[in-house]
Amino acid sequence: MHNKLSIGVSRCLLGHAVRYDGDSKTHNIVIEKLGKIFELLPVCPEVEAGLSVPRPPVRLTGSITHPRLTGRDDPSIDVTELMQTFCNSRPVELNHLCGFVFKSRSPSCGLYSTPVHIDGNCVTETGRGVFARAMTITYPELPVIEETELEMTVKYEQFIEDVFRCVSNNKIDL
Repeated sequence: MHNKLSIGVSRCLLGHAVRYDGDSKTHNIVIEKLGKIFELLPVCPEVEAGLSVPRPPVRLTGSITHPRLTGRDDPSIDVTELMQTFCNSRPVELNHLCGFVFKSRSPSCGLYSTPVHIDGNCVTETGRGVFARAMTITYPELPVIEETELEMTVKYEQFIEDVFRCVSNNKIDL
């Protein structure tokens, strides 16, 4: 029996109500198209790290290269250490994945679309979420994409091709 290759997916994209506001961000391309090709492994760093649903929203603050995760509405909330502990262990457990679809603009999962605030001002909208950063450092050859890019046919097809190429080049252990 042939098993499908596994890719990680930000859990909210699969319709799971795990976001800070208790909602999801169901993405039909992920579910209907990628789900036919790959085994989809849901990952929600914030929930898996122990944060509740719902929870106070957090954002990246203080530094573009080494941001903290602090409360959007209550800056005294700081979950940086909790998420860093999670990010120190979870990526190594995901060594069987052949790709990852991340949630754009997320402080944990955004690849290159997450706002970073310093002294109350947004200094960039191209930051990387803490979990996405950990995954891409741990697996620099892993094909990754944000869900918004899947709507562009060229990027969608390239991601699929990259996943299969990554496996065929033995860059990922199955």
